[in-house]
Amino acid sequence: MADRVRVAGGLVYRFIDGEPQVLVIVDRFSHITLPKGHVEGDELLEETALREIQEETGIQGRIISPIGKVSYSFMQNGEEIAKDAYYYLVEAVAGEIATQIEEIQQARFVSLTDARRLAREQGYENNQAIFSIGLEMIEQESLSGTLLASQIDSTLLSATATPPEIVRLCREARTYEFASVCVNPVYVALAAENLGGSPVKVCTVIGFPLGANKTEVKVAEALRAIADGAQELDMVIALGYLKANDVLRVEADIRAVVEAAGDQAQVKVILETAELTDSEIRAGALAALRAGAQFVKTSTGFGKGGATLAAVRILRETVGDALGIKAAGGIRTRQEALDLLAAGATRIGTSAGATLVILERAQSFA
Repeated sequence: MADRVRVAGGLVYRFIDGEPQVLVIVDRFSHITLPKGHVEGDELLEETALREIQEETGIQGRIISPIGKVSYSFMQNGEEIAKDAYYYLVEAVAGEIATQIEEIQQARFVSLTDARRLAREQGYENNQAIFSIGLEMIEQESLSGTLLASQIDSTLLSATATPPEIVRLCREARTYEFASVCVNPVYVALAAENLGGSPVKVCTVIGFPLGANKTEVKVAEALRAIADGAQELDMVIALGYLKANDVLRVEADIRAVVEAAGDQAQVKVILETAELTDSEIRAGALAALRAGAQFVKTSTGFGKGGATLAAVRILRETVGDALGIKAAGGIRTRQEALDLLAAGATRIGTSAGATLVILERAQSFA
């Protein structure tokens, strides 16, 4: 059996005056096709897709969602070549069309209607499903995938997380343009190095996961994290004091971290809502508001429960529009994330970021 070769590419689109346009290319055989190329070295599939699109067409893009995989084989010089081609939906964000002359006769943006017709009349048979699914995504999803990606904190807080896993997390976050990556303090500098020049922020945790550190220790953690490159700090509330109704001490603990962060980092206060009554959730959220934090967050992901619609609604009712709300803990599907956003969340903390952005009808490559 022939070894399988992996290639990746994408269906590229943009919106002009609210109307979708699709990038179609005519290859050297006069067929309508999609930009794609071989995976090089340890590239992520998403990285290959973006690189090939830019090299072949001059367009810079960002990944919105997987579309699907096409597997095929052919004979070349008496040898069977088997390929797996992975395709992504890609939004054009910059660049002007400048084609590789040796590979492409022409590239241009056309309407959805023209893209369907051209793919049907001049496209390769094994790409028909990719065109069909991708064009349907563009038409029906109204860019909800883009919106969701920008609200995801892609998280890896496992005690056994390795440096290569953190690097991969950052590379994935760059391709999808997530809001941030959230890593343990030991990896903040590594994440900052790998996210330099991108819009993705570096987030870390303070007093994690119990919140039972002394305030001066939380402050020291915050200062070191900022020095290492953190731009967002997810601090765990002094949960025992909140349960004891010592709200002044809870507020002072939060304020000390907020003041240490100054204008260098946003502070998200983790309440661990599964451990609290509704009134305690409200009290903790108000303490965070008075202390000057920028967000309240439902959970560490290490407690007895994660984000719930009920907790998010209580938080939104309590803080109004004054604070952001981060829902985290146990969020594994796109629909769960969308439901939490509809309930009032403005950020989603998840270790399944690339899964959450998969649009309807798409095929996961995980």
